[in-house]
Amino acid sequence: MTAPLAPDQVALPVKLGPLHLEHPLVNASGTFDLLEYARRYHGDFFADFPYAAYVPKTVTAEARTGNPPPRVTETAAGMINAIGLENPGIEAWIRGLPEWAALRSPVLVSVGGNAPDQYAAVIRALEAYLASAPEGSTPRIQGYELNVSCPNVGGALQIGADPRATAAVVGACRSLTDRFLLAKLTPNVNDVTVAARAAVEAGADGLSLVNTFKAMVLDRQTLRPFLGNRTGGLCGPAIKPIALRMVAEVAQALPGVPLIGMGGVMSGLDALEFIACGATAVAVGMGNFTGFEAPSRILAELRAELAARGLAAPAAVHGIALDA
Repeated sequence: MTAPLAPDQVALPVKLGPLHLEHPLVNASGTFDLLEYARRYHGDFFADFPYAAYVPKTVTAEARTGNPPPRVTETAAGMINAIGLENPGIEAWIRGLPEWAALRSPVLVSVGGNAPDQYAAVIRALEAYLASAPEGSTPRIQGYELNVSCPNVGGALQIGADPRATAAVVGACRSLTDRFLLAKLTPNVNDVTVAARAAVEAGADGLSLVNTFKAMVLDRQTLRPFLGNRTGGLCGPAIKPIALRMVAEVAQALPGVPLIGMGGVMSGLDALEFIACGATAVAVGMGNFTGFEAPSRILAELRAELAARGLAAPAAVHGIALDA
């Protein structure tokens, strides 16, 4: 057995495709409001940002009001949300970029839509803006995460469940940008590797998985669907074993493809398990709702888990579960 290390002997930087990250943790889109946290933080939150990269809430070509309330509820081992990609649309979103231009961490913009041309419109508009924006007036946008898998928007769920539709979205966006391009996969399929392969063959540089599971919760009094959208996306500890299995399957099917694993990451050990299943980076979603300190706590726990095992870096355990 390898002798334990002191936590400060563990080096956490990882390389996700072309991105050099200070550590493996990023936030899951829609679960961490940068500006809200900055308002509550005592100090320079942009300098002290706890995640290695920031993934903003999904933006679409046109403004979306989202689904009718109620839109969020807890479950016994997780949370269900049916927000419906509420956002101001790409033009208004771009106008807000100067508010967080001081963020030092790289940004992966989450892009949504119901058809390839809608995804392409977002990237086209943002690329045009970035090409002419004065230096220092925008955050460090280094890539895109194509959200083809939101279970609360019919078109997006259908895209993610159809490998050809997924490939069409990736292809439409690939031609518009040289930045790092991820496809975020749905778990609501029989074989996640089929869509994964289609996305990569169409030009995706990496993959994020998994998004939430389509689920339903009932009002205990009326026994009717509680959410205004009837169904929503289940996240949290309940989905982690399935998410781990899917990450491992994709890692085995597409060796070498950068993966962001997610689904029920509440602790450093959870994050370590996703790395063991082949993920290079790990996204925290529901964990962000447990407390302001959650990102820092999970990162400290990840460092401690590696140190206790005598592992000097995440690479030492990357994909170890695939050898079983």
